[in-house]
Amino acid sequence: MNAYAGLEALAKNTELSEKEQWQLYQLRKILRPHFDFQAEREEAMREKYSDYIGSDGQIAPEKRADWMNDLNELLNMDVDVEIDEKPQIRFVKGVNLMIAEPLEDFVDFIQM
Repeated sequence: MNAYAGLEALAKNTELSEKEQWQLYQLRKILRPHFDFQAEREEAMREKYSDYIGSDGQIAPEKRADWMNDLNELLNMDVDVEIDEKPQIRFVKGVNLMIAEPLEDFVDFIQM
């Protein structure tokens, strides 16, 4: 999810070349099904616990531990993603540590 969010941020970066944007687009297509899966699972959790969510948005105390266990299980899920070749993206204006770090398994950031 963090890697996908980083791709979303990079998609808005006008400093990247057309080639770099194309490479990111291709990577996004690979990661999208995993992003969609997690979003679907999060929605299923909201439905599962909907009867225990108060008007303040908090989970009822008797279900809080179950919610946290389910959430931790989902967030700690590892997914193997095969990429033939990592895109090389320049570390341009607008690319920062918060974007680059979650993407380091998928993108080779290169110094300008």
